[in-house]
Order: sequence, then C-alpha cells, then structure tokens
Amino acid sequence: MLTLNILGTAKRREALCPTCAYAVVQKGFGGEKLTSCTLGGGLRELGFEVCECTAYTDRRIRKPARVAGFLRPESEAKPAVTVIKIA
Repeated sequence: MLTLNILGTAKRREALCPTCAYAVVQKGFGGEKLTSCTLGGGLRELGFEVCECTAYTDRRIRKPARVAGFLRPESEAKPAVTVIKIA
C-alpha cells in the first residue's frame, strides 16, 4: 500500500486516522464520515483525511504493561476479604 517517489520518500495511500489511538471516526448509513482528533484533551473535527501526523499512535500495537512499585499481578494477588465466624 506504499508507493515510492523518485526521491525515495514513502507516500501513504490511506488515511492515518482510522488506526490512530487519538482518532474518533464515525460513519453514517449514507456513507458520511466524521473524523475527530482527541489529542490534547479536546475534540477537534478534521475536515480532511490525514496522511502524515507527528502525534500518530497506532492503536493496533499493544503496549507493554507497566508495573509500579511492589504490586503483584492480579492472578497472584490474594483476596482482601476476611471471614470471621461468630458463635
């Protein structure tokens, strides 16, 4: 899906937004499409298809889980419930 020009730089044929983690893409029944960007906390409507973006983050790539401090994975954690029998 990439084509190369004479200078050797790649050109994309499809838009970046459908696979971007910051994009909100809505499609209507009549073929309408509304694309918005949530980068920076707001919701900005885009009136064009984006082929290059410096903030592009591929939503299909899984990010590694971060472990902070001395937390155990949930599978190893013991339940925090204590049962006391009163006679």
